[in-house]
Amino acid sequence: MVEEWVLVAKAFFMLFVVMDPPGNVPIFIAITKGMSREERKRELGSAVLVAAILLFTFAFLGKAILFALNIELASFKVAGGILLMFIALDILGGGASERKLRATAGVGAVPMGTPLLAGPGAITTVMTILQSFSDIVVLLAIAAAIFATWLVLSLSEQIYRILGEKGSSVLSKVVAIIVAAIAIQFIADGLCGLFPVLNG
Repeated sequence: MVEEWVLVAKAFFMLFVVMDPPGNVPIFIAITKGMSREERKRELGSAVLVAAILLFTFAFLGKAILFALNIELASFKVAGGILLMFIALDILGGGASERKLRATAGVGAVPMGTPLLAGPGAITTVMTILQSFSDIVVLLAIAAAIFATWLVLSLSEQIYRILGEKGSSVLSKVVAIIVAAIAIQFIADGLCGLFPVLNG
């Protein structure tokens, strides 16, 4: 039982750092600026709901999608790792924090829910960890990551006040380095799967 929860924690951490709710705090504040507290709560609910639907959908259908497209799991790991690396480099380059977004109704679903929270990186992570963990572990990890994301973003004003713009930027960069490390591991695992000789 302890082993199972360790695996859930590991899968949760991988997904959480890719979704990067702390790094998205400044963006959430920016796109909901001028909204009332109730409107902000509504947009947060929409963001979390959209992200949850997307991630659970790919958790249930991910393997079937790969099978239908005749894509090897190892190939997907390599492709996913490369994609995550680009995302990490984008964050390190300031791309994520420099998006100009307007506060309008519906920003919770798009762009907050997707592609910021449940974008290509998070979807790729879900489909990749499905190959390393049991279905129940992945589902629990997604549920935990969604809850943690909701919790962080619901406290976005307080967190931003404590960290400030520079602190939020530094935190986002640290998360990006972790994402890059996960990307390298995905690529390495994928290459070992495609070329078994590398395991020796």
